[in-house]
Amino acid sequence: MEKPLLIALMLLAIFIMLVSVASLYAQSQISSGNACTCAFPIELLIPLLSSVGLLIGSFVYYFMTCQMRVREKRDLAPFLSLLDYSHRRIIELLLENGGTLAQSKLVRLTNMNKVKVSRSLAELEQRGIIKRQKSGITKTVKLNSSLSKLLQ
Repeated sequence: MEKPLLIALMLLAIFIMLVSVASLYAQSQISSGNACTCAFPIELLIPLLSSVGLLIGSFVYYFMTCQMRVREKRDLAPFLSLLDYSHRRIIELLLENGGTLAQSKLVRLTNMNKVKVSRSLAELEQRGIIKRQKSGITKTVKLNSSLSKLLQ
């Protein structure tokens, strides 16, 4: 089990134990007739436990959504493995940079020559995966918007 999930489950277990102990305490004070003279006012017990429960619930939700995001990112590997190395590397770099990069920067980051990058980009553009736009001397490469939403 991963650490954030374990922490979330421990917080939840501690909260359940706290509610159980508080309920037992309130019940014992009420049954002994000391409901008004106990060390902690019983009328504050329910709002306090509700607030603590809300806080712990928020932490558990946060940790669980972090786990889901990590799993979603792992699911890209089978899709990317279908592409050849140059196409896969270009798409990975585009995803890491918000879906847009200059073609000259792609050449530097991939350590491939200009011709190889240009041919790979032409193939990806022909398939509708990317779109290239002239931007001054160089071209700007953008990941297809619907594909970008799906992969990010």
